[in-house]
Amino acid sequence: MSSRVKQFWLPSLLTLLVSMGLLALIQIFGPNPWLVAPRNRSGWSLVAPVLIVYVPWLLSLPLIGAMGAYLSNRAGGSQRAVFSSTVFPVLPYLVFFLIGGPLIAISNEHLVHNFMFIGLFIGLFAWVLAPGAALLTGGLSAQHFLSRRLDSRRMASN
Repeated sequence: MSSRVKQFWLPSLLTLLVSMGLLALIQIFGPNPWLVAPRNRSGWSLVAPVLIVYVPWLLSLPLIGAMGAYLSNRAGGSQRAVFSSTVFPVLPYLVFFLIGGPLIAISNEHLVHNFMFIGLFIGLFAWVLAPGAALLTGGLSAQHFLSRRLDSRRMASN
């Protein structure tokens, strides 16, 4: 097995598999998501939810990001490989928003008549920025603790 596979692909795919598997389990068995939808004066929702947030999933993402960073660092990965392994689960969503956003903007007049661009930005926040920040929090904290542990080993051996 090549070093790139051990340092990047295995930790990245494991991080993706664990995070998406946990999201699927939470959707099936877990608590209901937090929904944000416009409401009228009587309290009834007028339209479909604007924002759906799976809070338990977001709270577990730092641990999953730390796992990806630890596995990549343990395999001898570079800083870039460790960072990429940490945030790998949000990259498919980011690609969707980077490609889908301009396509929707171009075809807005011809295909979609009632699309609101604010929904695209809310989706970008809910599915890319917030999970990416949670994964990165766990990955950076794991990097910090791993680097401190390596420094203490170096000092002890001197």
